[in-house]
Amino acid sequence: MQNENASSNERQRNVLARRQWSDQSRQLIVATEDITKPTDWCFEESWHAVVVHLGGRLRRMESVFSRGPSSAVLPAIGDVWVIPAGQRYAAIAQGERAHFAEFHLPAQAFDCGRVDARVAHRDAFLHQLADRLAHLAAREDDLAAMMRHTLIEAVSLHFRDVYQRGAERAKPSSRSAHPLSERQRARLDEFLAVSLHESIRLEHLAVVLDVSESQLTQRFKATFGITPWQYVLRARLAEAARLLDTTDWSVSDIALRTGFSSPSHLATAYGKHFGAPPSGRRGAPASSRPD
Repeated sequence: MQNENASSNERQRNVLARRQWSDQSRQLIVATEDITKPTDWCFEESWHAVVVHLGGRLRRMESVFSRGPSSAVLPAIGDVWVIPAGQRYAAIAQGERAHFAEFHLPAQAFDCGRVDARVAHRDAFLHQLADRLAHLAAREDDLAAMMRHTLIEAVSLHFRDVYQRGAERAKPSSRSAHPLSERQRARLDEFLAVSLHESIRLEHLAVVLDVSESQLTQRFKATFGITPWQYVLRARLAEAARLLDTTDWSVSDIALRTGFSSPSHLATAYGKHFGAPPSGRRGAPASSRPD
């Protein structure tokens, strides 16, 4: 557990790997620490922190909240720690390594209810989200960035639904998002036709469609029933299939021209979507090729 204002004690922690992303006042950290020596983890911040234990081995862990449970429980894979905003939390851990995902969520987004401290809480859905985000840590392509945005949004909504209690939750707006207009859809297709080989970010799509980034996902779902990154992925796969049919370019060349981070990334996405690898498309009768 680490933050931008880490104390000198925390800065001395033996961090083996650490990746960090920020998204609309929310933050995600995926880290692995060497804890062969006693290691202090401390929090007292203005945001809610959610930590999901993803792996490693601990022989000792003692944790205490200023208002909440104290525990000597050792975390199992998937266990969740919740540190509410404004609470003081301190823990000492020792073992081999600790691998975790840490979410910082703005407290003002949850000011209509109380958030309680939790230790070793089981939450299979949150564990799956954290595990998927951790597997995206090594990727910096635009599809991974859009997927992270979607999954972090899911974490935020799940936190609001499950971990907020006390006062009545804020009611979602009864107004449905408007689908994209025909003109907007045409501009989207024109943009993708010349940009698939480039890095495409959510902010790029928002500018093309003249909508805010916060509206973008809702408008895509109202129009296509999928998220922006899923739409871009399908567009790239469709173009890759077209190039396989109409050119003799290698899979590496096609991956480069359609914005995939590597030939293996293209092959994996293509096989998952079409049920067969790119190499199986060439030489097959047109009637048997997957759409």
